Amino acid sequence: MAKTNYQILIEMRDSILEYLEEEKTINEKALLAYEPKPIAEIRILREKEAIKLRDRITELSRHIAVIKRMYPNQ
Repeated sequence: MAKTNYQILIEMRDSILEYLEEEKTINEKALLAYEPKPIAEIRILREKEAIKLRDRITELSRHIAVIKRMYPNQ
């Protein structure tokens, strides 16, 4: 039986969401490596990288939310 256009869009949405969720998980795991260390310079550099990772995670979360709202399950 032929798929409707909406079913195809839902499958594309699910594929995109799966990818974005994986990217978010990777960034969340990477963020754990940036726990503060005793050496001040290293701590400052790690905090800068942690800020970047938090920003990426936030952006991915926003993308995921938008895609879910664009093509809700019927």
